[in-house]
Amino acid sequence: MTVEDMKRECSKFVEWVNNVMISHQGSTIDELRVRFYLDKDSQRYIDKWIEIAMRKQVKKLELDFPSLLHRPSNAYYPFPRECFPGIEFLTSLCLVNVGVSDEAMEFVLSNCPMLETLHLKNSPLLIHPKVSCSSLRLKHLNISHSESIQTIEISAPNLVSFEYHKLRKVPFHIWYAPKLTELDYSNWLDFNIAYLVSQLYNYLPQLVTLRLSLFLMDLPRFPKFTSLRNLTCITASIDNRLLLLKSLIEASPLLHKFKLLIKDHKEFKSGIEEAGKEEAQPNKYLKEVEIVGFLGQPVEVEFVTYLLKIAIKLEKILIHGKLERMTQNLAHQLMKNRPGAELVLL
Repeated sequence: MTVEDMKRECSKFVEWVNNVMISHQGSTIDELRVRFYLDKDSQRYIDKWIEIAMRKQVKKLELDFPSLLHRPSNAYYPFPRECFPGIEFLTSLCLVNVGVSDEAMEFVLSNCPMLETLHLKNSPLLIHPKVSCSSLRLKHLNISHSESIQTIEISAPNLVSFEYHKLRKVPFHIWYAPKLTELDYSNWLDFNIAYLVSQLYNYLPQLVTLRLSLFLMDLPRFPKFTSLRNLTCITASIDNRLLLLKSLIEASPLLHKFKLLIKDHKEFKSGIEEAGKEEAQPNKYLKEVEIVGFLGQPVEVEFVTYLLKIAIKLEKILIHGKLERMTQNLAHQLMKNRPGAELVLL
């Protein structure tokens, strides 16, 4: 599409949404989702849609305004910092490709006492976001792909889950989150799990669900994840991460489900010699294992064999990938080590 074509499509879309919002006869709106290639040029229309939705006590609001071309930060639609009647009924706010400033975020948190879910993705105006309010209901916080962020501060008495994705790590401080049980964390360029452990040390023992992207190798001494039941690890390969994965698993004595996603296969080395230096600790709670991206490389087989060895009450193992070379051997290992478990090859 040419730029002119896109402008015409945006005009038609704006007119259509205007008609829908104005013609809505209900006294309330439960959910409003708007997804299109809009930016600051459509600000007065988008503000009006939000105003109408708030006036009708909208509970869930989602705005997603992607761009086909590079968009400078001052061209993003800026989320308003004004109090619309009815904003206090909002329970879920998802803003993707929207300009949300630190002040706008603080305004939302201060004026939405019912808010339980806040999802901010690719907001170039966020620099020092703070989540802090003693009476905050917020349970789910997702801040991702906002590369201008320099620090994050969180003090949220009801926060259950925190999801953070960014290219580079930034200092984040969780001052108070007694109910935090779910963490999804990744940065792709300079991930350092020792850094993450230091930032979250006081909260790691209470986590029940943990999802990590492991793209760089470091091997810290983990505290015990005494509550962890579900662990998901995403990695480019497991050649030099075998010890790290094992350390994570063995630091989680109550682990019920483990999932490994292998996203890329650039290089494989044998991890068997290193992995065999220490005696594996059995886990009597691990019931389900899932491996996605399995190619049957020696280090992958070694890792699966390790899991079969320690998971003494394993019920199911699911393997997604190219399995022609290793299917029979894997099935044989499973029957030999865990005859009661189910093998699912996808």
